[in-house]
Amino acid sequence: QAGAALKKTVLELGGSDPFIVLADADLDEAVKSAVTGRYQNTGQVCMAAKRFIVEASIAAEFEARFSAAVQALTMGDPLDEKNYLGPMARFDLRDELHNQVQQSLREGARLVLGGEKIAGEGNYYAPTILSDVTTEMTAFREELFGPVAAIAIARDADHALAIANDSEFGLSATVWTSDSAAADRLADRIETGAVFINGNGASDPRVTIGGVKKSGYGRELSHFGVHEFCNIQTVWKNRR
Repeated sequence: QAGAALKKTVLELGGSDPFIVLADADLDEAVKSAVTGRYQNTGQVCMAAKRFIVEASIAAEFEARFSAAVQALTMGDPLDEKNYLGPMARFDLRDELHNQVQQSLREGARLVLGGEKIAGEGNYYAPTILSDVTTEMTAFREELFGPVAAIAIARDADHALAIANDSEFGLSATVWTSDSAAADRLADRIETGAVFINGNGASDPRVTIGGVKKSGYGRELSHFGVHEFCNIQTVWKNRR
């Protein structure tokens, strides 16, 4: 419809956002951020953390802490404030997510937690963690739009960057490290529309939201977002 009327568009599309955890990260804070970043709104967030890329020397500890924290999350009626996880938006979306999990397991991923549909009324899916995920697996290549986390192991920061960029998506990314200079170097090389350092992805009217690659084009929010829908006029007056 926009094309027929020659109207400008902004598209924010899917994402498979990397969440990089380097060996010098504050693990307590990184794990808390990982739980929120992946499981808020039952994982149905465009900018949610989805691929957890962890440096090898701390991978086992991160996985253990992360899985314990996720296992403690309560699931049920979202109108009851004691519940953190609610149902997914539709049954077909839950079925699609479950198929992605099962396919990833067949491809060699290791099931740490969950991996099953919850019987009964509502589109509930157990909070799930897949580990030993590699770049060719479904859980890595596709967007997991629900309560499923995929953990991949990196040798070092450069390898983590290569894994993060090995995706057709580029919405946002998160980096956890105590080395500010290293964080800046990574942020400069990550192929995403936004990078969040030592904190969760966030939306603020002062800064832009939008992706690169197959995560869309154009920007929302800030003055860049306003300009997306402006017709810019040039007035050039010659003076003699």
